[in-house]
Amino acid sequence: MSKDNSKFFEKKKVWSVVKDDLLGCYLVPYFSKLFRTRKPILYVDCFAGKGKFDDGSDGSPLVALKCLDRSIQQSMEMKNSAPTPQVLVKLIEKNYASTLEENIPPEHRHRVRVVDGAFETRIIPLLNDSIRVYHDLNVFLYVDPYGIKALNMGLFLQLPGAFSTAELLINLNSFGFIREALRVRKVALRENEDELLRELDEYEPSVLQSVDDLVRIAGGDYWMSIVDSYASGELDIDEAEKQFAEQYKATLRKSYKYVLDMPIRLHADNKPKYRMVHATNHPDGCILMADNIFKRNEYLFIDVQHQGQLSLFESAPDNGFIDESDIDVKFMSLLEQQKGMVSLNAFQAAFFGEYGVICSTKHLSSGQSGSALKRLEKQHRVLVKRDPSVKNGKPTRFYSENKNQSVWIGKA
Repeated sequence: MSKDNSKFFEKKKVWSVVKDDLLGCYLVPYFSKLFRTRKPILYVDCFAGKGKFDDGSDGSPLVALKCLDRSIQQSMEMKNSAPTPQVLVKLIEKNYASTLEENIPPEHRHRVRVVDGAFETRIIPLLNDSIRVYHDLNVFLYVDPYGIKALNMGLFLQLPGAFSTAELLINLNSFGFIREALRVRKVALRENEDELLRELDEYEPSVLQSVDDLVRIAGGDYWMSIVDSYASGELDIDEAEKQFAEQYKATLRKSYKYVLDMPIRLHADNKPKYRMVHATNHPDGCILMADNIFKRNEYLFIDVQHQGQLSLFESAPDNGFIDESDIDVKFMSLLEQQKGMVSLNAFQAAFFGEYGVICSTKHLSSGQSGSALKRLEKQHRVLVKRDPSVKNGKPTRFYSENKNQSVWIGKA
C-alpha cells in the first residue's frame, strides 16, 4: 500500500528546519566566494518539493534564492567588485512542479528553471546540456531525496571530473539503507521496529528489489559485510548504521578530498536516522561546513533535545562532548604527519576530514583559552609563523587566515 503523502508539506518540521538552515548558512559564503572566480554557477535542487510549505514556511528552493539575493547584494556593495557571474538555478520536481513554478518569486524567474520529472531521468540530461553551453562551470547539488532508491554514487563521483568545481549536500537516510539491506539479504531485524521507525519521516519509503540497487546507491558492496556482522550478532543496528555512514563517506572521498556528515537525532537517546553529508574539494568549504554543522548541532542538542536547557559540557554532533585533551592529541598526531609547515586553513580542513566534526574552529585555532593552537603554541609544541609578523611595531598574535593575513604551523 502506498503512503499517504497529502500532509507531508503541511507544516515544516524540526528536521526540515535543520536541513534548510544548514543549507542556507552555507550558500551565502559559497556563492560569494565563487563569484570571485567569475565562472558561471549551476545550482541544482534535485528534489525541490513545492517551494513553500502549506504553513507559509520557505522550502529549500526559496531558501537558496534568498541566499543568492544576499550574496549578490554583498558583491555589489564591495568596492571594485567584478560583475556577478551567471547563476543558473534548476529545480527538479516530479510531483509538484506546477505548484513550485507558482511559488518562484517573479524577480527570479529569469534564472530559475523548474524541471518537471524524476531526478533519476532528468539529472544527467540537465548536466550534459549545461556542460555543452557553459565552460568552466561550477556545480552544487542539493540532494534531499524522497527515498534512497534515487541516489546514485556513480553520478556523484563523476561530477568533479566534469565541472570546474563540484559540491554535494546529501540527505542520506542511512538507517533506511540498512533497513532495506537487511530485507534484501533476508536478515531479520532484532530491535523493536516501531521504536526505530518512530522518527523516520519519509515521503516515499524505498522498497529496493535487488543487491544491484543497493550497490548502485552505496557505490560498492562494502555494506554486505556490515549486514553479515549484524546477522551474526557482532553489531547492533546503531553500529551497523554508523559503519555504513563511514564507508559511504569513504567512497565519496574517491572524488572529494573533504567529506563531512551531521547525524540527526531529535532525542538524545535516539539513533540517527539521517545524516547530512557534505562533499567538496576545497578546504575553505570544508571549514565553513564544519562550523555550520557544529552550530546546527547546538540547536538540536539544546533547543530540541533539552528544550532550551543548557548543559555543563559542550556537545559534539555525534552526541559526544568536547574533550580538549583529546583534541590536542589528535592535533599533534595530524601535524606530525605533515611535511614542513602547512597553512592553517588546509590543516583545519584536514583535521575535520580525518576526525569528523568533533569540535568547531574556535576549539582548534581561535585566540580563546579553549583553543588547541593557543595552548600548544604556549607550550612550545607548535611553531607558528604569521604574515604579517609585525603590526604597529608589535608581533602579531592572530589565529585565523583571510585575504590580508596568513598563518603557517608546524611541529616545534
